[in-house]
This record gives sequence, C-alpha cells and structure tokens, in this order.
Amino acid sequence: MADPSFRIEPASVPEPGVAAIVLAGRITFDEAAAARREILERLARTEPDRVVLELGDLAQLDTAGAAVLAEALKFGESQGKRVLLCRPSRSVLRIFRL
Repeated sequence: MADPSFRIEPASVPEPGVAAIVLAGRITFDEAAAARREILERLARTEPDRVVLELGDLAQLDTAGAAVLAEALKFGESQGKRVLLCRPSRSVLRIFRL
C-alpha cells in the first residue's frame, strides 16, 4: 500500500510560463505544518509567475489542509505569482462544499 501522507510529486509543464505542483496523499491536521512548509518553499523557488496546484491526487483534506491551500494562494500573491487550484479530488471538493 502506498504511503498516504503528504507528498509533492513530479509535474509536467502545462504550458510555457506556467509551473505545476502536484499535491498528493493527504493534508490533514497531522500533515498541515509539513505540507505548508513544503508548498511555500516550492512556491518561493518557482520561477514562472503562474503556478498551478494540482489537487487530483489528494486522497484526504480537512479544514487544516484547506487553510494550507488558502495560505499558499495568499503567499503566491505576495510573491507576485498567480496561484490556481485545479483538478480537485472528491475529498477536496467535499471540504470546500462545507
């Protein structure tokens, strides 16, 4: 069985001038601090000013994870980057419907 904890997986470049970051596993209270650190570090190192966070491989997300995603959007904006959330999994959609 694959490790269900949070990880960032390799991503293909969706188009020139756009970076993609694939989030996988889960972002719950237990993983939130580590996920926050990894995502913000990756955003800080990303060159293009448009970044896509792909959420399709997130198996679980709770309110702590949603807060991490919101912070990633705000951090990207503070760095002059446009961060977009795409391909949300069912668990991601479920938390945003609450």
